[in-house]
Amino acid sequence: MNLKSLPFLYIFAFFSNMFVGMLGLALPLFALSLGAGNVQLGTFGTTSSFVYIIAVPFSGWLADRVPKNLQAGAGVILFGATLCLIPFATRLAWIYPLIVSSIIGLALLWPSLESALGRFVSGRALARSSGWYNVSWSSGATIGYLISGFIYGRSPALVFWCAGGLAVFFGIMFSFFFRAPEHKEESIGAADSGPIHLLYISWFLNGTIYFVLNTIRFIFPKLAGDLGMSSANLGWLLLFLSLSQCLLLLLMNLTAIWHFKFWPMAAAMLVAAVGLLVVTLSHRMPGFALGFFLIGAAAGVTYSESLYYAVSLEKSMAGSRSGWHEFYLGFGGFSGPLIGGILAQYLGPKTPYSVSAGLVLLMLLAMSLYFRAKSRG
Repeated sequence: MNLKSLPFLYIFAFFSNMFVGMLGLALPLFALSLGAGNVQLGTFGTTSSFVYIIAVPFSGWLADRVPKNLQAGAGVILFGATLCLIPFATRLAWIYPLIVSSIIGLALLWPSLESALGRFVSGRALARSSGWYNVSWSSGATIGYLISGFIYGRSPALVFWCAGGLAVFFGIMFSFFFRAPEHKEESIGAADSGPIHLLYISWFLNGTIYFVLNTIRFIFPKLAGDLGMSSANLGWLLLFLSLSQCLLLLLMNLTAIWHFKFWPMAAAMLVAAVGLLVVTLSHRMPGFALGFFLIGAAAGVTYSESLYYAVSLEKSMAGSRSGWHEFYLGFGGFSGPLIGGILAQYLGPKTPYSVSAGLVLLMLLAMSLYFRAKSRG
């Protein structure tokens, strides 16, 4: 395989997010072993997202100005090196600077990869390439959660060292061998055109879904531990969350029926609300798995629309807009864990999910009114 090709970008995105998935399960469990509670887990998630939303607008701007292989490679190397240091932390306070360092690495990574897509293809082919990119990173996270759950039960430190060491290796490989075309290659057929306000709606709705996702990823492990779940079972649940997102990203890639239409996003938000209510009412693995599956499916729809509109409209701004795409999902993730942690600590462990269901429906109503007003001019 040509290491300078678009498939190599997909493979790199797959492994990069596999390492992120491994960290996503292992870090909350490691923090719990150091005595973290719901509020501390929430502050970890909020710290991560705060750093991310501060960094990605600059990273998106930078992605239009420096070689994408160097920016993405440097980001993954920084991320991996930081992961290798986490097992040496013996106090919760030591984890915060490591979180900051790892998230800066990810903020360098994703906008540079997303803007690189527009250098390989344009027109309608861009929809297909961004779709396969979405499938690649989401399937990587799916496997990462499962692998991490099994490894963590045997050796917590091994999760961080395996993910970190391999991330450094892949970052070096990508930096040396990958090259995006200097100029955007033209494809046959123009891109679908549509109203710009759907881009803004997709950003807000995707940010709302990531409010939910980060609440689950950082707060749910505490509930899982209280219910006596093993790390392997928690890994299976997070796998359902990521697997359904991956499946919907794949389905969205196989059809263009959703392009520049509001109803798929509205349907996704309703599905997410149902999934959150299922999680709220559940006490066993099958119920949690169903709820997670529905929430992940909604995330697959909103992410596909948000990224596609970001890179297909005025592709000269693909780097900057992909940065803002990451900013809004990061902003949702910023508020979710802290609010969820406080709710779980003081109002009950299931409260974050019922409140999130109400937030999803409220945001859907607001964006529906906005869409209706814009459509009428």
